[in-house]
Amino acid sequence: MNIKNNECSKSLLNNLFFCLQPIIRNGDDSNINEYELLLRRKKDQKFPEVEFEYLSQNNNRNELLMAWSYREIQKFLELNTQCLLWININPQQLSFNSTYLFLKSLKKFRKNIKIEITEQIPDKGVDKSTSLSCIRKIREMEYEVAIDDIGMGLNTLSFVLENITQISRLKLSLVSLRLLNQEELILLIKFWKLVANEAKLELVVEGIDSEELRVLVSNIGITMQQGFLWENEFKYLY
Repeated sequence: MNIKNNECSKSLLNNLFFCLQPIIRNGDDSNINEYELLLRRKKDQKFPEVEFEYLSQNNNRNELLMAWSYREIQKFLELNTQCLLWININPQQLSFNSTYLFLKSLKKFRKNIKIEITEQIPDKGVDKSTSLSCIRKIREMEYEVAIDDIGMGLNTLSFVLENITQISRLKLSLVSLRLLNQEELILLIKFWKLVANEAKLELVVEGIDSEELRVLVSNIGITMQQGFLWENEFKYLY
């Protein structure tokens, strides 16, 4: 590995941290033990898009990211043995052996860990058919798999249907759907609820940032939600 690239990667990692966003069941925030693990930048608490693109560009850099992630996850789970973490894997990372070594190293925490496949369309190395086989490979490691941000990027309806027997959960984000009016939004949520129900999958609606939106989504029958409405329940791993 190029020493200069190695040092650059380590410097970037020193400026990152994990945020744990709770997944709320039935509106009850008094007994939370399930979280999505979100990568964030220390200076502005946002997703480090540029940094992540660099760190997931090849197997060597991804290996450093995976090693750092493992240490942070291990520290948390050793102290919080009842918590369940959903870990995001980018489709680009599915082409790297270091990703599967990372998942293999976490198998001792398997009862505490599940995997989300994000929607970003990879630059190289992974196409739709490759993603399908990679998801099967993760399932063979006995991890449950969710498809994140359904309807966006790689995670189209056809992709969901092709993976339907390999997954246990769908996640619908409302963040990018703000231009829809309320009637359109309700119809879209109901559609994905129907898809999930027919396949006997869980459906989580993300992007809940107000009590009004929480009630609207609850009235559709969505019992699992997450978002900034529960910001006070976030956990931070620095």
